[in-house]
Amino acid sequence: MEKRGPDTSLTLFDDASLYEAPLKHVALLPPEDYVPEILPGTGNALKVTINKEHAYEVLDRLITAYEANEAPYSYDRTRVPQDPRHMPQTLERGTTEHAMFFFNTCYYMRGGIKSNDAVQRLSGIFDEWPELFNAETAQYFDVEVLKEILTQHGLGFQPTVAPQWIENARRLHENFDGDPRNLFDEDSTYEQSQKRIQNDGKGNGFIGFQEKMTSMIIYYLMDENLIKPFNFPVPVDLHVMRVSIANEMILFDDAPYGTNLFTKDTLAKLRDLYFTYAEERNVNPLRLCDAVWMLSESSCGRNPGNTTIEPLGRQQRNGRATYLIPKEVDTSDPAQQAAYASSCAVCPIEKTCEYNIPGTQYYVSGGIIIRGRRVRFPLPLSRPQTLDIDV
Repeated sequence: MEKRGPDTSLTLFDDASLYEAPLKHVALLPPEDYVPEILPGTGNALKVTINKEHAYEVLDRLITAYEANEAPYSYDRTRVPQDPRHMPQTLERGTTEHAMFFFNTCYYMRGGIKSNDAVQRLSGIFDEWPELFNAETAQYFDVEVLKEILTQHGLGFQPTVAPQWIENARRLHENFDGDPRNLFDEDSTYEQSQKRIQNDGKGNGFIGFQEKMTSMIIYYLMDENLIKPFNFPVPVDLHVMRVSIANEMILFDDAPYGTNLFTKDTLAKLRDLYFTYAEERNVNPLRLCDAVWMLSESSCGRNPGNTTIEPLGRQQRNGRATYLIPKEVDTSDPAQQAAYASSCAVCPIEKTCEYNIPGTQYYVSGGIIIRGRRVRFPLPLSRPQTLDIDV
């Protein structure tokens, strides 16, 4: 399978540091007067409100666009992680190994790497080391060897993921015959799934699995027709939060720009919103997840207002103190016009989207912030001019 690199047809990306080398003229320290975009906490809980009627209208429009295959869903770049083009060449569908592949995929659905890239890299591991996707053999794997395998395939967080992978394989083998499908019954519900899957710190559940990861494994197994369908909340990640916050589906009562909105209360309220919407509108939660996630993953990061420059490069990251510079929005810049034309200009919910929600802050320091109001470029967008030069 050919490994696909990042789409470099446009010059602007949400996490620009992934594609830009450190600027040579910048010292390897941030300026003394550098102030991070994420504001320090005040100690006060955020006032979080779901704008339910408005949220339903936004999601109705999004589902309609998704089902009609409107832009950006019609674009080749708009893919779910489990797109067949990302999957292992040697994987037999409908098997225990099929279910185990997605169970192990969940380790890299916690940020730090693009989900589509994670699946492609894990596919390389599956084709080379299939025994890692068999709980009976994976439980005895040497943790240092697994760390090296993850490293060789471009997957990070090895000190965390490797021991979790091995221990969770042991728990799966001992309690569920090594098959993630056995985590679910004929009449499973999300609440029952939580009790079996979420780690309780007492040896029950699986290390690293909480609400989001529970939804992730349900999503993958259900989408691959490996378990019976039931309603569940979409996995709330950067993409779901970005769409929800930018479109004012969830409100934060005058919290100043830069306030970290990534809180347990935010996550809980969004889980409830999406669960209730799917139930009351009779919408398949799988397709709801796809509609929201694919929009943000494929397009929102291309919005010039969401672009962040990381002058010192990824190697100099230091959590919230990492030197990050918001890209200045210039509606006359041809490159930014091209980025806007392929993102906001074709977005089915552009009319309700109000805010810039950059992704780099989330990947670097775990913060979700509003950078400011989104700049709407004048339409129609002008195209870059071609100069006639005599040679």
